[in-house]
Amino acid sequence: MYQFVIPVDEDETRAKNAAEYVTELIGESGLDVGPESLSVSVVNVFKEFKAIDDGGNVKSKDLYDEDALPESMVTVRDLLTAAGVSVDLERRHGDPADEIVEYADSVDADTIIVPGRKRSPVGKAVFGSVTQDVILDSDRPVTIV
Repeated sequence: MYQFVIPVDEDETRAKNAAEYVTELIGESGLDVGPESLSVSVVNVFKEFKAIDDGGNVKSKDLYDEDALPESMVTVRDLLTAAGVSVDLERRHGDPADEIVEYADSVDADTIIVPGRKRSPVGKAVFGSVTQDVILDSDRPVTIV
Protein backbone atom coordinates (compact mmCIF):
# COMPACT_ATOMS: atom_id res chain seq x y z
CA MET A 1 0.00 0.00 0.00
CA TYR A 2 1.32 3.42 -0.97
CA GLN A 3 0.38 6.23 1.41
CA PHE A 4 0.43 9.75 -0.01
CA VAL A 5 -0.25 13.02 1.78
CA ILE A 6 -1.53 15.96 -0.24
CA PRO A 7 -1.55 19.26 1.65
CA VAL A 8 -3.96 21.77 0.12
CA ASP A 9 -4.87 25.37 0.75
CA GLU A 10 -7.92 27.16 -0.67
CA ASP A 11 -6.77 27.00 -4.31
CA GLU A 12 -8.84 24.40 -6.16
CA THR A 13 -6.73 24.45 -9.31
CA ARG A 14 -3.53 23.50 -7.48
CA ALA A 15 -5.39 20.89 -5.45
CA LYS A 16 -6.86 19.41 -8.64
CA ASN A 17 -3.38 19.25 -10.20
CA ALA A 18 -2.13 17.19 -7.24
CA ALA A 19 -5.09 14.81 -7.48
CA GLU A 20 -4.55 14.39 -11.22
CA TYR A 21 -0.87 13.64 -10.58
CA VAL A 22 -1.89 10.76 -8.31
CA THR A 23 -4.43 9.37 -10.78
CA GLU A 24 -1.78 9.46 -13.52
CA LEU A 25 0.45 7.26 -11.37
CA ILE A 26 -2.10 4.47 -11.40
CA GLY A 27 -0.78 1.73 -13.64
CA GLU A 28 2.37 3.57 -14.73
CA SER A 29 5.38 1.28 -15.00
CA GLY A 30 7.30 3.12 -12.27
CA LEU A 31 4.65 2.55 -9.64
CA ASP A 32 2.67 -0.25 -11.29
CA VAL A 33 -0.18 -0.36 -8.79
CA GLY A 34 -3.91 -0.14 -9.06
CA PRO A 35 -6.07 2.35 -7.19
CA GLU A 36 -6.78 -0.23 -4.49
CA SER A 37 -3.08 -0.08 -3.57
CA LEU A 38 -3.15 3.68 -2.94
CA SER A 39 -4.27 5.59 0.09
CA VAL A 40 -4.29 9.38 0.07
CA SER A 41 -4.68 11.72 3.00
CA VAL A 42 -5.68 15.25 2.09
CA VAL A 43 -4.64 17.70 4.78
CA ASN A 44 -5.54 21.36 5.18
CA VAL A 45 -4.00 23.55 7.87
CA PHE A 46 -5.78 26.61 9.20
CA LYS A 47 -2.82 28.87 9.87
CA GLU A 48 -2.37 29.95 13.44
CA PHE A 49 -2.41 33.71 14.03
CA LYS A 50 -3.12 36.37 16.61
CA ALA A 51 -4.32 39.86 15.73
CA ILE A 52 -4.52 42.78 18.11
CA ASP A 53 -6.35 46.03 17.42
CA ASP A 54 -8.40 48.61 19.30
CA GLY A 55 -11.30 46.17 19.46
CA GLY A 56 -9.29 43.50 21.29
CA ASN A 57 -7.55 40.26 20.46
CA VAL A 58 -8.54 37.85 17.74
CA LYS A 59 -6.95 34.41 17.83
CA SER A 60 -7.07 31.87 15.05
CA LYS A 61 -8.22 29.16 17.45
CA ASP A 62 -11.40 31.21 18.04
CA LEU A 63 -12.18 31.12 14.30
CA TYR A 64 -10.97 27.58 13.53
CA ASP A 65 -13.65 25.04 12.69
CA GLU A 66 -12.30 21.59 11.93
CA ASP A 67 -15.51 20.69 10.11
CA ALA A 68 -15.34 23.67 7.71
CA LEU A 69 -13.57 21.92 4.85
CA PRO A 70 -12.31 24.10 2.01
CA GLU A 71 -13.78 23.25 -1.39
CA SER A 72 -10.27 22.29 -2.55
CA MET A 73 -10.32 19.30 -0.17
CA VAL A 74 -13.69 18.16 -1.49
CA THR A 75 -12.43 18.49 -5.08
CA VAL A 76 -9.41 16.27 -4.38
CA ARG A 77 -11.52 13.72 -2.53
CA ASP A 78 -14.08 13.53 -5.33
CA LEU A 79 -11.47 13.16 -8.10
CA LEU A 80 -9.56 10.45 -6.27
CA THR A 81 -12.57 8.45 -5.09
CA ALA A 82 -13.92 8.51 -8.66
CA ALA A 83 -10.62 6.87 -9.67
CA GLY A 84 -11.09 4.20 -6.98
CA VAL A 85 -8.49 5.58 -4.56
CA SER A 86 -9.06 5.46 -0.80
CA VAL A 87 -9.10 9.02 0.60
CA ASP A 88 -9.31 10.51 4.05
CA LEU A 89 -9.50 14.17 4.99
CA GLU A 90 -7.64 15.84 7.84
CA ARG A 91 -8.07 19.45 8.94
CA ARG A 92 -5.57 20.93 11.39
CA HIS A 93 -4.73 24.19 13.11
CA GLY A 94 -1.21 25.57 13.59
CA ASP A 95 1.92 26.25 11.57
CA PRO A 96 1.22 24.77 8.11
CA ALA A 97 4.66 23.25 7.44
CA ASP A 98 4.95 21.78 10.94
CA GLU A 99 1.45 20.30 10.80
CA ILE A 100 1.99 18.82 7.33
CA VAL A 101 5.26 17.16 8.30
CA GLU A 102 3.84 15.91 11.61
CA TYR A 103 0.78 14.48 9.90
CA ALA A 104 2.85 12.78 7.18
CA ASP A 105 4.95 11.18 9.92
CA SER A 106 1.84 10.06 11.84
CA VAL A 107 0.44 8.18 8.83
CA ASP A 108 3.88 6.94 7.72
CA ALA A 109 3.46 8.55 4.30
CA ASP A 110 5.57 7.28 1.43
CA THR A 111 5.49 10.70 -0.23
CA ILE A 112 4.16 14.21 0.40
CA ILE A 113 2.73 15.60 -2.84
CA VAL A 114 2.72 19.39 -2.69
CA PRO A 115 0.77 21.38 -5.27
CA GLY A 116 3.06 24.18 -6.43
CA ARG A 117 2.20 27.67 -7.53
CA LYS A 118 2.68 29.02 -11.03
CA ARG A 119 5.79 31.13 -11.09
CA SER A 120 7.92 33.05 -13.52
CA PRO A 121 10.99 31.26 -14.91
CA VAL A 122 13.15 32.92 -12.27
CA GLY A 123 10.57 32.29 -9.56
CA LYS A 124 10.59 28.56 -10.28
CA ALA A 125 13.98 28.37 -8.60
CA VAL A 126 12.39 29.50 -5.33
CA PHE A 127 9.55 27.66 -3.62
CA GLY A 128 6.95 29.23 -1.35
CA SER A 129 7.82 29.31 2.33
CA VAL A 130 5.50 26.44 3.34
CA THR A 131 6.74 24.25 0.49
CA GLN A 132 10.34 25.06 1.30
CA ASP A 133 9.85 24.30 4.99
CA VAL A 134 8.16 20.97 4.20
CA ILE A 135 11.07 20.01 1.93
CA LEU A 136 13.65 20.98 4.56
CA ASP A 137 11.86 19.59 7.63
CA SER A 138 10.59 16.27 6.33
CA ASP A 139 12.57 13.05 6.18
CA ARG A 140 10.12 11.81 3.55
CA PRO A 141 10.23 12.33 -0.20
CA VAL A 142 8.41 15.47 -1.32
CA THR A 143 7.05 15.78 -4.85
CA ILE A 144 6.12 19.22 -6.14
CA VAL A 145 3.41 19.21 -8.84
